[in-house]
Amino acid sequence: MASAALPFFFPAIKLNREWFGDGSMRQLAPVSPAIHLGADRIMVIGTDRTAAESELRPHGDRYPSLAQIAGHALSSIFLDSLTMDLEHMARINRALSGIPEEVRLQSGLPLRPVEVLVISPSERLDHLAARHVEALPWAMRLLLRGVGAMSRNGGALASYLLFEKPYTQALIDLGYRDTLARKEEVVAFLGASSQSA
Repeated sequence: MASAALPFFFPAIKLNREWFGDGSMRQLAPVSPAIHLGADRIMVIGTDRTAAESELRPHGDRYPSLAQIAGHALSSIFLDSLTMDLEHMARINRALSGIPEEVRLQSGLPLRPVEVLVISPSERLDHLAARHVEALPWAMRLLLRGVGAMSRNGGALASYLLFEKPYTQALIDLGYRDTLARKEEVVAFLGASSQSA
């Protein structure tokens, strides 16, 4: 039986005799399936800001709320594995760049360089979610208020639960703006990809 995504909030789905949920809870290397299928270029649409874009963490005098702890735990499950997978791929690419291609091909080394383009949001999604938590159904708001998720500090947990239109539209708008800001880079990446196909 596979674990369901956020099993306390969203039910698992039964297929034949087994129960399934979001595989990302157990996917420790989320980029790997694309590489194993033969991809040599991968575009990653991330949900976490890159380290260079991250803000300095404020010092907190108060003990974190249950919502903050839960949000941190979910981010560890869903975001950290992608970051580690991308770092691993970058290390392999650097190592392969030091081996002449003809030597690598003759040796039968099963590794190949993979080009990656990562688009990360320019705004923290927990802060964006905190502005839209009122769109949640009243029962969910009541539950989240009890664990501290209705404030900006608890926005990380809310960001995993918000599927209401105001928040999803804000995500789409943010993604659109962030992609346009890197338009030339995206066009070059997709153009190179289509030429190699």
